[in-house]
Amino acid sequence: MKKFQKIYLSILTALTIGFSSCSGILDQEPITITHPDVYWSSQSEAEQALAGSYALLKNALLTQSSFLIWGEFPAMTLMDSQFWIMNYIENNGNYSLPYRGETADWKLFYRAANWAFTIEKYVNEMPEELFATSQEKNRVLGEAAFVRALSYFYMARIWGEVPIVHESIETSDQLITEDGFIVEIGRSDEKEVLEYILETTDKAISLLQYSAPGNQRWAIFANKASAEALKAHVSLWYAGRDGDNSGMIQQSIDAATSVINNSNASLIDYVAEGNEGFESMVRGQSKTGLFELNVSTDVDESYRVTKNDNTVPGLTLNAPLQDGNNGNAPWGNPDFYGFEFMVQPERESDVRKDLFFYDFEDLGPGTFPMKYALSSDDPDSENTYAVFSEANILIFRMADIYLLRAEAYTRQGDYASAIADLDMVRSKAGVPAYDGPSDRPSLIKAIFDERAIELVAEGHAAFDRIRMDYFEGVSWMGSNRKAQKGYFWPVSPGIIVKNPSIVQTEYWQGRL
Repeated sequence: MKKFQKIYLSILTALTIGFSSCSGILDQEPITITHPDVYWSSQSEAEQALAGSYALLKNALLTQSSFLIWGEFPAMTLMDSQFWIMNYIENNGNYSLPYRGETADWKLFYRAANWAFTIEKYVNEMPEELFATSQEKNRVLGEAAFVRALSYFYMARIWGEVPIVHESIETSDQLITEDGFIVEIGRSDEKEVLEYILETTDKAISLLQYSAPGNQRWAIFANKASAEALKAHVSLWYAGRDGDNSGMIQQSIDAATSVINNSNASLIDYVAEGNEGFESMVRGQSKTGLFELNVSTDVDESYRVTKNDNTVPGLTLNAPLQDGNNGNAPWGNPDFYGFEFMVQPERESDVRKDLFFYDFEDLGPGTFPMKYALSSDDPDSENTYAVFSEANILIFRMADIYLLRAEAYTRQGDYASAIADLDMVRSKAGVPAYDGPSDRPSLIKAIFDERAIELVAEGHAAFDRIRMDYFEGVSWMGSNRKAQKGYFWPVSPGIIVKNPSIVQTEYWQGRL
């Protein structure tokens, strides 16, 4: 692996956003967007705006490593955290204390969604002759729709019911009524939000084309397969929230199948490709990627090294051995659910234990994940620890889609197809074929376990628990808490103060 340094990195995204940024929407801050008469006049300007929408999405997910705090640590599968504030999540189920700064609310996601919506609005009005081809115009529109849909999907999985903003917010006047009152937008029903996401995702699918590994935009910009992967996820999430809606299950299967058959992506064979295959996956733009957040010094997007603990690598790597363990980074916890299946005899030949984790066999629970360990030296510094991160943030990839389809087949009762997809992923890691019972509870457990290993530290496990209604090993997620939707994060009280039409999730009422 390229120069693994056990260090902490302080996020410094070097991408320069060449437009006026939009501020918060539902916290009612003034908003300024460059006037269309002097901006939306060429494809290059539209591309610049599109790059900005990706940057805003990246900011929402990477600020203080929020995608791990929301999507990984509450699952209590494989990774515990020595960072003290995580104990309130992992041991007590208290989701409110980790709120820090802008990650306290949904502001950053609404910024990304609003800017994407603005791109869709103005690019749609631009004459086709301003673009190289009509397909290029459609691509810009499709990618913007993808960013909008993905932003809302993260909010739906984190908070459940969220407000839907049906227009591009460009000035503060849009937040004030003719009578001078502040516009208040309440939370929409969860299924209404998911339908909005699906509608936007279908728009992206209709406008985008498939790509292929080797294309310079591969995986780090959305293509048709990226949008289909999103649809597979959203449809199955909807099915789980609507009593196993059979139509939504089939939509998920169809979208996942299209990704598998048409995306030009393929699985990494960890047995045959070893560390080279693993390293190519985490570096990014590999044959298995469907959508990733780009982290590369080649295009001035990376994280600069410090010893802070609030970044993706900082929350997934241990402290430098030279300095000793400073008690911040995650590590394995033998009391967590995941170690039950990691040490089962069938996992003895699982090569991911050595590829995904640091010295798993010797350290056991003291291990930590290696998915963000790639780095490069800072050429302008002689400091040994002056390095930049070179590992992409994997959002969707092929193994995820195979296992998601396996889950959908299980919900449909097609256990043979579910096992075939499960075994496809297991075979690439040297794990024997599944030989357990062919029934829904057994297969849901097997698929959840496989996703917990395969996608460890990628921010899926907590969302998997909600979608699959599988909370084995999470003692504080009882039936009463689930009935009151206590698996969602509480709405920040600051939002409710500014917008009284926002009602707190039932479980968190009176607890904050």
